[in-house]
Amino acid sequence: MDHATIAVTLSIIALVLAISKWIYDFLYAQSDTTTVRRTRRGSRSRVEFLEGQTNCFITRGGYLLFLVSCRIYNDSDQTTTIIEKHKFQAKIGRRWEDAELYSAPQAVIFPSLFRNSLPVVLEPEQRQDFYEVFALDELIPSPQITVRLKLEDKNAKTINCQDTLKHRVDERPVFDMLFRVLE
Repeated sequence: MDHATIAVTLSIIALVLAISKWIYDFLYAQSDTTTVRRTRRGSRSRVEFLEGQTNCFITRGGYLLFLVSCRIYNDSDQTTTIIEKHKFQAKIGRRWEDAELYSAPQAVIFPSLFRNSLPVVLEPEQRQDFYEVFALDELIPSPQITVRLKLEDKNAKTINCQDTLKHRVDERPVFDMLFRVLE
């Protein structure tokens, strides 16, 4: 075999591997898995949406509100983690749209909200729960939507958490439902 044949063979193998990875990623994103957790290499932290909690979205009064509860873990046994930034996004069609923090006087009285807690310092092997309300000025044509939460630590490492939230109909005020003030 000459060098040209070897180069062509290796190029074809590389192309097949790249296409198969793209197909796998596409099919994995389309599958019915509800939670995807990813951490960037070197990160000792992870974040997960709390199951059985109030993770949903509500449309009311022209607003689309996401009620989100998550837990952040520091899996390191020696290093303190400091979370400095967060971003919440919703997938509308094929694009990820940034959702903004919902501003209301009631939102600032709960001490566990992200907006009141950043930067978050997690000692080794510690975890902490957070609740937040995000708003989006988009209409969603489905009773469920894929969302993701991105956290960034002080070393600019990103921690992602992705899940599918369902629409909830509830006549009680949003914050009473989220924090279970009313029974």
